[in-house]
Amino acid sequence: MNIRHLKRLTAAAAASVLLAPLALAQPQITEHIEPEKITLGEAAQLTIATSGADAPAITPPMVAGLEFVAVGQSQRVESINGVTRSSNSIIYQVIPRQAGVFTIPGMTPGSQPLVLTVSPGGAPSGGSASPGSPAPSGGSSPAGAPNAAAGSRLPAGSTRLAADGSAFVRLRISKRELYVGEVIPVDIQVGTRDGVVASLNGPPMLNGDAFTLEKLSSQPDRSQEIIDGKPYTVFTWHSALAAIKPGALSLTMETPLTVRIRQALRPGAGLFGNAALDDIFDDPAFQNFFGASTQKEVTVASAPTEFTVLELPTRDRPADFSGAVGHFTVSSDLSDDAAAAGDPITLRLHVTGSGNFDRVNTRMLHDVEQWKTYAPTAKFKADDDIGYHGEKTFEQPIIATQSGTQSVPPIEFSWFDPVTGHYAEARTAPLTVAIKPASPDTTPARAAPAGGNPVTAAAGAPAAASDTPTGDALRPDHVERGHGSGSLMPHYYQPAYLALPSVLLIAFSGAWFWVHRREQQARGVQSGRDGTFSLETEPLLELMDDACVSGDSELFFRSARTALQRNLAAKWRLPPDRVSLEDVDARLGAGSVVAKVFKLADEAAYSGLKLTAADFQRWKQLIRRQLTDSEAA
Repeated sequence: MNIRHLKRLTAAAAASVLLAPLALAQPQITEHIEPEKITLGEAAQLTIATSGADAPAITPPMVAGLEFVAVGQSQRVESINGVTRSSNSIIYQVIPRQAGVFTIPGMTPGSQPLVLTVSPGGAPSGGSASPGSPAPSGGSSPAGAPNAAAGSRLPAGSTRLAADGSAFVRLRISKRELYVGEVIPVDIQVGTRDGVVASLNGPPMLNGDAFTLEKLSSQPDRSQEIIDGKPYTVFTWHSALAAIKPGALSLTMETPLTVRIRQALRPGAGLFGNAALDDIFDDPAFQNFFGASTQKEVTVASAPTEFTVLELPTRDRPADFSGAVGHFTVSSDLSDDAAAAGDPITLRLHVTGSGNFDRVNTRMLHDVEQWKTYAPTAKFKADDDIGYHGEKTFEQPIIATQSGTQSVPPIEFSWFDPVTGHYAEARTAPLTVAIKPASPDTTPARAAPAGGNPVTAAAGAPAAASDTPTGDALRPDHVERGHGSGSLMPHYYQPAYLALPSVLLIAFSGAWFWVHRREQQARGVQSGRDGTFSLETEPLLELMDDACVSGDSELFFRSARTALQRNLAAKWRLPPDRVSLEDVDARLGAGSVVAKVFKLADEAAYSGLKLTAADFQRWKQLIRRQLTDSEAA
């Protein structure tokens, strides 16, 4: 080996040693999309990874017809030969808005573009998810999960972390435009930073009075998620949301937590002189391992979710509309297809589908010729945990007043369909039932003996002597016995006569009590303004008093509305269930006490309205005064 060749080898080795850190520091970007072919209505997953000391910030690409939503991120920092090397990976959910072949440009000049093929056949752009499976409107999928967002219908919004990054609350909903009373499924997610959140201090709560939230699922689902390279445990509750008034509205969800507070372990500029290492040692999850963190109770809220709530149209509204909003089918049947006159038969109406079943109501049959009807009862069977899907069954006893083949008239039911934006009406098929005449008492009476023939004795028994003469036989002599007494005691000393004064005393006392009761009732009618109410109203007032003590505003206003409905029904000569808020506004005015009670009853039932003790007393006085004036009138 000559000297010149040795010098070349030495120079090459030195250059490789000197340039190695630069090679490691050279930024590198890789892109990958999976799957490359999807159907409109589905979503693909795009992963962009960068590495190097001076790796550029990753920004989502821009392609017409595609939407890119960040759903996961991870970061890694390592040091090689004194050179810090960082790698960053971001996962995007790619949501197509139309079918076609899309070219996603590369992140660096000269890099190969990615191609995504979207075939038609899925839901149209902007279509809502199927009921019961809300698409994410604020959330991300677990990082690393293949095609985690497949089947999504709506784009996912950003996740707003708490100021210290300890937790987040977000909503997953299927639509943002709905009608008053319309129920939509909603998923409420609470993400807690592992090692930072010490405990959940309660389920998520609705913040706002314009919406109602059904009871949350008993046990939340649990999953893992990576956000900004930090692990989070995500708890998901399922429920149903409904708006109670129209307008441009927003809501937030919040939940109480106990978090561990970061404690500075290093004074001055830093302990290790490396920002990444100092951040690790300042992390509450790391400090908790050594027992160096403290705890604090906080409340974390979600980002505001905006809604457009439309009022139910008044045009073409059916007269029997009870407020049901959703998608329903109806059918009816009878408990028996034959019965005797006077025997009751149960008529059943089945309302099946999805929607606000608490507003599904019907009067069933009433004022029908040849049938005597009674008030129906209702029961609901849910097909899911939130009561969005299910069946409500109404049962009504009916009695035929005539025999023969009788026809049960069809039952009408109406609701509002939020998909079509119109009211829908359904009518069940008429039913027939065979009514047989009532069976008379067929127990035979003992027949009198015929003519002058003697009564025949039972077989095997001796014949008794007959008092009836046969032929020319003479009637035997009979001794006529008078009524005697078995005792020589005078009648007025016997117990039957001694009880007569007691009977007279009891009769006199009963008459006096009856007269006194009539006087009390007469005084009660005159003292109606002093707080004496009818027998139907008094139990409702007792429920109101109990609700004041327990602080149950929903029971308080529900009982008050029922009491006012009964009083107004008697005054207006209507069935109580036909006294609606629209009637009250038309007859008494929207600002009347009765109208306010009706509105507060809905608000308390749907949004958990809370009253103070002073509010309870004030409303109780107003309602009692209203009832007193109504009954006196």
